[in-house]
Amino acid sequence: MPLPLLVPPSSHTRIKEPLVYLLQQRRDTTQKFGHLKRSAKTQAAKFIGTQAWMALLPITGATQTRMNMVTSTKKEVEAVGLEVDWILVLNFVCSLLLMSDLDKLHTLCTKTYKEQGVWFLNCFWEDFAEKEAETIWNYVETNATLDIEEHEEGHALDEMKAHVFLEKFDETLTVREMRAKLRSTGAIGETERPKKVPLTHYLLYKYNVNWHSLVDETKQGDNSEEMEKAERLLAEVTAAFKESEERASEARNALNAAVSAENAAKQREAEAVESENAAVSAENAAKAREAEAVESENQAVQQENDAKASEAAAVERENEAVQQENEAVQREASAKASEEEAKKREASAKESHAKSQEKEAAAKKDADVAAAAHSEAQAAQKELEEALAALHAEEKAYNDKKAELERKSTEGGVVSMNKAKNELAQHLAEDPLPLRRAKITAEAAVKRAEKASKVSADARASAEASADAASKARQVAEDAAQEASQARSVAEADAAAASKAREAAAAAREAASNARAQATKDREAAEEARR
Repeated sequence: MPLPLLVPPSSHTRIKEPLVYLLQQRRDTTQKFGHLKRSAKTQAAKFIGTQAWMALLPITGATQTRMNMVTSTKKEVEAVGLEVDWILVLNFVCSLLLMSDLDKLHTLCTKTYKEQGVWFLNCFWEDFAEKEAETIWNYVETNATLDIEEHEEGHALDEMKAHVFLEKFDETLTVREMRAKLRSTGAIGETERPKKVPLTHYLLYKYNVNWHSLVDETKQGDNSEEMEKAERLLAEVTAAFKESEERASEARNALNAAVSAENAAKQREAEAVESENAAVSAENAAKAREAEAVESENQAVQQENDAKASEAAAVERENEAVQQENEAVQREASAKASEEEAKKREASAKESHAKSQEKEAAAKKDADVAAAAHSEAQAAQKELEEALAALHAEEKAYNDKKAELERKSTEGGVVSMNKAKNELAQHLAEDPLPLRRAKITAEAAVKRAEKASKVSADARASAEASADAASKARQVAEDAAQEASQARSVAEADAAAASKAREAAAAAREAASNARAQATKDREAAEEARR
């Protein structure tokens, strides 16, 4: 069964720090309980303790350099002539033992993935590792695969690759959580901030095993003789520790008695201070009551003065309220007269609006008739123009044929010229009189149609102007009617507001009268109270 660690472990690379702590503890003990007398038993205990240190160091894997450092610290202790309590000796031995385990764990974490896996299987083969051999071997191969730099020769993954490793085996924890668990067991120091995750750390977390057992080299082979020697030495140290603990218990009891007496004296002193404070508080309370009485008298005088001022203000407010009520009655009458006038203007505006609508409708009707006549005139003019254009086209075709035949009668062979001359004579023999007559008639008809179209256009423009003027007049009348309606609404609102103002003024006058009456009562009561 491992002994309890009573001295906080120091850094595993500095052996002398626990001894410094040990010497400091010895000085503190001397100041509290007095210097313990030297005895033969204490001298023997010092020698046995030194031998225990020397014997335990090889078992825990310490180097020769560290053994030399322990020997040196032993000489320093003897040189200053200090006695070493057994509780401190045992703590120091346990600190060295713990630091050696950390050394071993750090060394194990620097081995290759395969070596770490083999070490773990050898240590816990008979407990559970035989059944987990395939799984652990799979962990080894996966680490070697993810380590793209060192592969099988690697020993730890960076945090990113470690998370990939955890995801491959459906682990929900993070590297931070795993380190927190190991730090709580002491496998990782509180000040250590490792950058990589060795396979050993994951196996410790996965199977929740004691890391001290993992670094125990005896589980890798036979080391029973050295273990028996270490256990014998620890038994001797334990016996000495028990005796030292008894002496320390007596000293602690004496200290507790002294502390209890001191606390009782402090309690009595606190009670005396509390009594004095109570007397001072009573005196202060009496002075406060006296000041309150003076203040009450001053307040009564002030209340009487305030009541008189309130009565005067209430009378003034009552007079103002009566005046405001009279003004409100006048405004109400004026507002009602304005309302009647606005209603008359509204009726007149609505009548004008109706007449303007009738005029606008008649003007629009005349404009529609004129527009229809103009459209008919334009259609007739268009037909005549089309007929005249057809006549011009026939006349052009006649003249073009004449010019072509005249050209052919003067060019080419005799036969073709004679043929052209005959065709020209026949063409000229045709009577052009009907064509000219039709042309003249069509041109005259076009002129008459243009004149009629102009007349209808003028009539339509006049009708449209009349309709537009009627629309504007109707709009003006409509705006006037709307303004009259708005004026009537405003007059009605003013009349209603004036009525409400009159009612409010009457209520204010009533309230002012009541306030004056109350102020008079308050003044009379204040005068009576002061008497």
